[in-house]
Amino acid sequence: MKITHIERRVVCVPFVPGILSPPEYGELLPGYPKPLGERLQDLLYIHTDAGPTGIGMSGPYFEPRQEHPPTLIGKDARSFEPRSLGGGGWQMALLDLLGKDIGWPLCRIFGGKLQDSVLVDYWISRMGPEATADAARRAAAAGFHGIKMKCKWEDNNVVERVFAAHEAAPSLRIVMDPNERFHNLTNALELARPLEGLDVVFEDPFPKTDLKEYRYLKDATSVLIAPHFQNPRQVITAVEMQAVDAINIAPSDWGFIDMARIAEAEGIPVWQASNVDLGLFDVFRLHASAAAPNCTFGSDLCGNFVHEHSLLAQPLVANGRAVVPDGPGLGVELDEEAVARYQVAHEQWP
Repeated sequence: MKITHIERRVVCVPFVPGILSPPEYGELLPGYPKPLGERLQDLLYIHTDAGPTGIGMSGPYFEPRQEHPPTLIGKDARSFEPRSLGGGGWQMALLDLLGKDIGWPLCRIFGGKLQDSVLVDYWISRMGPEATADAARRAAAAGFHGIKMKCKWEDNNVVERVFAAHEAAPSLRIVMDPNERFHNLTNALELARPLEGLDVVFEDPFPKTDLKEYRYLKDATSVLIAPHFQNPRQVITAVEMQAVDAINIAPSDWGFIDMARIAEAEGIPVWQASNVDLGLFDVFRLHASAAAPNCTFGSDLCGNFVHEHSLLAQPLVANGRAVVPDGPGLGVELDEEAVARYQVAHEQWP
């Protein structure tokens, strides 16, 4: 199965209303120099002489960029060791191609389908209590079991937003994600105390420089404490210190599996992170999630429903769960008409 040519389609898909922050909550950061709705993503295609085409997706980015693809043309797609591939982009497309060649869904390559579907949370950015309540009602009406919202200490409305969401949709678990911008233990405790008894999670409440403070916060409140970790050493340390109730895992492939297994040994649930990507990246992460039996908190596979279109031919999430595709590779098809509608650039090699 020789690779004959490759191509890249750059797309930009706006968000649906009610998801991103209104202007009064807008902020630009070094990693986010423009509004999220202006991000670009690459759809990547690897074509072969045997017929199958592997599809992949890059992570999101803001400014147009040149692509320097790896040297793939003329190589046998079967020559790549699966575990040496991961992340997104061309590696995802190669894994999709390998799965199609052997007739396995990607979750089997990751280690086996241990869950038929994965819980997914609704997602919104920073906003006021009234808009938060509206979002919670939308989430509950669509069958979601949880809602995750961005926030920070300086908003001065974290507690009010939790109560607004809880009153609008009492069945939802509420995940507050300040990206460490509650800043310190004192602030986190002040926010947690009024929320005792509610189904609330604080994700990354303050910097993880001293997990003893995470342990203290975990023991001092009924609010669940869940840091966002990037590597196995962090999970090992947190498990040893009994410092967390759950973990949001950043890597999306075998790194996710490795970290989830460490947490599983201590009975700690995990969930899959995301960059609020488009649908294809959500599917990739879904396959890894299905191979982890303790991926039981609502994962952040939200990009496929917060954008105008997921670019997938079929919806991925229904009633708050993403069903793992059974087809080979990623097991999904792109809606090529939608891809063409949102495409802003295209190139092919050779």
